[in-house]
Amino acid sequence: MALTAARTAHSGASTPSVGRSDLAVRSRLAAFNAFLLSGLTLWLGLVTLNNLNDFGTNRALISRMLTMTDLIHDPVRGNGLQWRALPDSMASPTLIGVILYEILTVALLARAAVLQVRRARGLEAGLATTRHTNLALGAFVGLFLLFLTGGMWFGYWIYIGAAQQVHFTGLIIGLLAALLVNLPSVTGAQQEQ
Repeated sequence: MALTAARTAHSGASTPSVGRSDLAVRSRLAAFNAFLLSGLTLWLGLVTLNNLNDFGTNRALISRMLTMTDLIHDPVRGNGLQWRALPDSMASPTLIGVILYEILTVALLARAAVLQVRRARGLEAGLATTRHTNLALGAFVGLFLLFLTGGMWFGYWIYIGAAQQVHFTGLIIGLLAALLVNLPSVTGAQQEQ
């Protein structure tokens, strides 16, 4: 039974004290979600800032992946994947695209965090907040799916396993956060419908 399910007395009416405690539970969970989303916003914001401040290093890493330099120089591994290599000139546009996507995702996460704070204070509806939060977390998860799919296409997992682990971790965090914000006890879905 969800935390928001109204409990009834023997007469079939809900008790007022249960409604208040239900709201308190939802407020605490919304406050935790606000904290979680604020942390994700800060973390991805720092990643984006690092990508902007150290463009050259990130461009070199993306270039190395896109051109498949490590695989081309390896006589054994990745020989069947080399036809997928792109020219070095694609590295800068790719990195700019990643940075723009990250900026959009940071903005969506920040908005979701603010809405969750408002939700915790009882100023925002749970379903509307959840919709905006799902959009933000969808963009967050999409970023890491993009990294993982692109990395698989270019065979980066053969040489850059640590980067792949970071991308899997981001994906898992995004999926767990999405599960948390969609709990009926957080969204208040049962009472708002």
